[in-house]
Amino acid sequence: MSMVETGANHRATRAKARLALLRTFFVAQALLFASHTTLAATAAEEARKARCPEGEYGGPEPGKRRFMQDPYVWFVSREFAKRFCMPEAFIDDSLKGALALAVRLKTNEEVTCGMFLGRSDQCPAKERLLIDVYVDNRSANIPKADPSVEYYAGRIWNSARYTAIHSRRSDRRYHGEITEVPGERRPFSPFITKETYNRDNWVRFVYLAVREGIADAVGSFTEDYYRANWADGIDLITLDAWAFGYASHLDPMNPVHKPGNEEAYPQNALDRSNPIRRWAIGVIPETDRRKVGKFAHMNSQYAIPYPQSFLHTIDLPLKVVQMIHAYDHKEGGKFFNSIQDAMKPPAAPSNR
Repeated sequence: MSMVETGANHRATRAKARLALLRTFFVAQALLFASHTTLAATAAEEARKARCPEGEYGGPEPGKRRFMQDPYVWFVSREFAKRFCMPEAFIDDSLKGALALAVRLKTNEEVTCGMFLGRSDQCPAKERLLIDVYVDNRSANIPKADPSVEYYAGRIWNSARYTAIHSRRSDRRYHGEITEVPGERRPFSPFITKETYNRDNWVRFVYLAVREGIADAVGSFTEDYYRANWADGIDLITLDAWAFGYASHLDPMNPVHKPGNEEAYPQNALDRSNPIRRWAIGVIPETDRRKVGKFAHMNSQYAIPYPQSFLHTIDLPLKVVQMIHAYDHKEGGKFFNSIQDAMKPPAAPSNR
């Protein structure tokens, strides 16, 4: 081998050695960066836990290494955000009467229908709009149909539903028969017992278009879930927008009553002289509701003295009202996703 070839080999060997050294250096730097990033993320997570010992928001946030996908759109007070380490993007100061709202659009796969477009296999799935309401139980006056119950849930679907035994059993309970076996305790529901079914002490969650001094009753919610003292001083209630989906909700950006509604709204001129200013949920026992609205005031269910007619009221953020409107007009999914995408915090970075 010539001296020229030997020199070339030495140079190639040295170049390979330098390249290997550079690779080792960059790998070490990358590992060091990843280590620092992981340590920083861990430190941020530990700091959040220290600030929020009761619990913290588990959805995606910058710096989180592990998180849950969150199907809800949140509207929270500053107090609630601080207590549970919620993102600032969730804070909405227009929310009044509740500490937080979490809105979800959920496909209800358990539907009941007959032939649809001539085919029994074309029964469309129905969406459900659910609103979780977190209320301060030290100030909110929201009574229960059964004050002794601290927890109840709505009906839980299982295969037994397809045997119709539950409806038969509900009929028996309605007529006063005790259907539970010894030791069994059903989840409480204000729609089950004969007393509450007769609306003697049923608590209504009325959807309201609020004007100056009065409110229009434009819908209602079903109370699906209730947990007393979910956290210290906070009750959790889930409301189901079961009475919507009929394209009757007014456009919140232009809330003018449709023509031809004079029979239900005798003083139609009120639209112009006293316009809708905001939207709310009013809590009222059914026995009291019968004393207001069309039963006692101006012969119209749309003119309920406000807020004095209600035990408690919750002012809704405009985006919540827009979601209810879209849901009522069967455009809920598309609008809900656009709101969720606009409000949710950026996804946490991947550690791959």
